[in-house]
Amino acid sequence: MSVTSAFAALAPQVLDRSGLLRSGIPERAIPAAISSGGLLRLRRGWYIDTPTWNQAEDRDRQVAAILASTRASENQRRRAPSGDPAISHRSAATLHDLPIWSRWIRAGAPSAPPELVQVSASPTSRGNAGHSTKRHRVRLASSDVEVVQGIRRTTLQRTLFDLARTEPFPIALACADSALRRSSRSGYRVDTTAWKAWRRDMLDRAAQFPRGPGVRAVRALAELAHPLADSPLESVSRLRLLQLGIDVEPQYPVPAEDGGTLRLDFRFNGLEIFGECDGRVKYLDEDLRGGRTAGEIVFAEKLRHDWICGTTGMRGVRWGAPHAATAHRLEARLRGFHVPVPGTATLAHGRDIADFLNRLPQ
Repeated sequence: MSVTSAFAALAPQVLDRSGLLRSGIPERAIPAAISSGGLLRLRRGWYIDTPTWNQAEDRDRQVAAILASTRASENQRRRAPSGDPAISHRSAATLHDLPIWSRWIRAGAPSAPPELVQVSASPTSRGNAGHSTKRHRVRLASSDVEVVQGIRRTTLQRTLFDLARTEPFPIALACADSALRRSSRSGYRVDTTAWKAWRRDMLDRAAQFPRGPGVRAVRALAELAHPLADSPLESVSRLRLLQLGIDVEPQYPVPAEDGGTLRLDFRFNGLEIFGECDGRVKYLDEDLRGGRTAGEIVFAEKLRHDWICGTTGMRGVRWGAPHAATAHRLEARLRGFHVPVPGTATLAHGRDIADFLNRLPQ
């Protein structure tokens, strides 16, 4: 479900006191409903049914929190639209439908609770953040803010810039890859002009804050983000491989048995080895299985793997999300398959990027 669909589904569920009264909950029953756990207060004056909240994924919980936040400040926005805070950082990433809440890239990484809404406001603006809002005091250019469906939010580029400076790097990279996949790729064709323009914009932003916190991560993001990543798991896997000193070519083409083309997640440069990463959801999720059983998918994957190995002379290594959670785990997996692992970051992107990769959590 897209974030737009999530907004449409949750909009009737996020209610103020008048909405609760219209739904049949008397004014005097509201405190008791909160105390008993039947009703959850998202922020002062705004509520959601607790079972709805408990059944929702973190992304949709964040959507509900943003709905409450923006509805609570509608009057203020009308009075002073230019000075109003803009939804930003992790919350803006949610609005841009980036994989900020992906479980594949959050293992072991600190994460903001989904009920917390992040906003950016001028350093001179009034108002304090409460338990439901995290306020970033920054100066935003007018070109960094847009209004979509009545909600002020940071633009996609500004949001990626903020994520690089404030989120664990694997999360920022997965989000940047997702953005590039939309803007710089059609099928498996990459628009290098659009990709270079994206990179130049990120580097220009970094240059405006040469010594600002997290700017080094922005420069690394500009260098390492790639439009051929098909999923957050591929993004974080590529990062781990680069941390370990293994340069890769993503979405490497191989002739298929039926005359078409197969795509390998990674070809290890300089080695006759390819890598594939899969999450359990590929085999267990009914929607992704497309009517096939898990056993049928496993058998098809085996035939595919045997064809690739037999026709290319390469050997393959497969891993899952738990292996890519840290560089150390993936290294152990690769060494178990007798893959030569340098153990320090690749120099293919320059010494500064290698130093940045070596300093990331392993």
